[in-house]
Amino acid sequence: MRPLIIGVDADGVLTDMNAFYIESGTKFFKRKPTHPEAYSIKEMFDCSSFMELLFGLFYFPKYCKKYVARENATAVIQKLNQEGHLLHEITARKFVTNRHILGSYSRNMFETWTNKQEMNFESYQYCSEEFSPRDKWIACHKLSVDVMIEDKPEVALHLADHGIQVLLFDAPYNKDVKHENITRVSNWQEVYDKVHAFANQTKEGKEEEFHVLNGVERQKLTPLELQNYLREYKQYLMKKPYDEKLNKTFNSNFKFFHKLGMISMFFYGVKVEGKENIPYQNGLIFASNHLDSYDQFLISKAIGNRPLRGLASTTIKDTFRGKLFQRSGITFVDRTDDESKKVAEEKLCVDLVHGNDLLIFPEGTRKNKTEEGRQKKILKFKLGTASIAQKTGSSIVPVAIVKENKFSILKTSVVCFDKPITVESFDDIEQVTDTLQESIVTMIDKPREFVKKKNYS
Repeated sequence: MRPLIIGVDADGVLTDMNAFYIESGTKFFKRKPTHPEAYSIKEMFDCSSFMELLFGLFYFPKYCKKYVARENATAVIQKLNQEGHLLHEITARKFVTNRHILGSYSRNMFETWTNKQEMNFESYQYCSEEFSPRDKWIACHKLSVDVMIEDKPEVALHLADHGIQVLLFDAPYNKDVKHENITRVSNWQEVYDKVHAFANQTKEGKEEEFHVLNGVERQKLTPLELQNYLREYKQYLMKKPYDEKLNKTFNSNFKFFHKLGMISMFFYGVKVEGKENIPYQNGLIFASNHLDSYDQFLISKAIGNRPLRGLASTTIKDTFRGKLFQRSGITFVDRTDDESKKVAEEKLCVDLVHGNDLLIFPEGTRKNKTEEGRQKKILKFKLGTASIAQKTGSSIVPVAIVKENKFSILKTSVVCFDKPITVESFDDIEQVTDTLQESIVTMIDKPREFVKKKNYS
């Protein structure tokens, strides 16, 4: 039996959300639910958005702080932990992806509640409520989740379609959900039994020293062997030396330099398109076209003060800019040295699996450095971005920078984000790279009107 990586939803799994809505909604609305089988309080009581908001303001804090867990939830989670399984909390609870005080409050309430219940999780993965199927798949893929415990129909089906085994907590709103990768459970004892059944189907490999394979060696593996290899590679990366304290220092320095950089960017207007395509969770790869030395500042301004790791040439290491990069965790590489490139790539992979975001320019160099480059829309992408994504399970967020210089004192730019790309073990790296390049070119070519200064973020 091999220990499993298990994703655990919150509402409807750790708690009986349907029972809570019926009980509390009946008190609040002073009537029985119109549709007791519905998923949301608005659908259940056929109420207005305003009344839904009032209900949330009155009952949501009480629910988050005091509502009881499902019977045996804590005992089973503790037992699974003791048996060596790794449990990650993956939730799209309301407000948790808000980056302001409401989000902080919601995340803190949830983690405080799980701690009181003595539920221990390896990590908390917070996902967008609006894009929960997308974000939960990104989290499951990144963590190599074997089994996800879920209740929401569209999330369960999306994960099942991507090969994740789903234990679906039985509820009135998911009674019609069926899929070969979905197994229904009614309580946490059934969860325990089903997890054991899945674990027993998976043979535990021999404890052997892990060897990193090169590209040619990986190509010789069967699909199943490659899948297992990539899983073990992520575990290998997690065991590499990693200084959490130094990482926090890098993040603090980045945020400080970001604020200074925004002062120098005063005359650079930046309009952002597609920001909803950026998941809240970390460990993402932002891949962008590369026009000039200001690109990273434009992207940083568009994303917000979100720490980014990246690559820089060893030729600038001793410059003022290079020293700032060193203080913010940038990895330096000698692009003429294969060993240096190998070490740098592994360092980036280690950063990613520990939850850092990465900014990569797949063109490999600035397009505008040469006259030939300036005449091209975009340079041919190198394969490294897709390769790193495949090795780490990190999703790629395509980014396009479009310069707009039209009768304004501002040096204006549009920074666009497309939907995240996940790279699975069986995907062809060249095809993924082509897809990434096509995504960015499409954003560059998108017709857009000039946006006045007041609309710039």
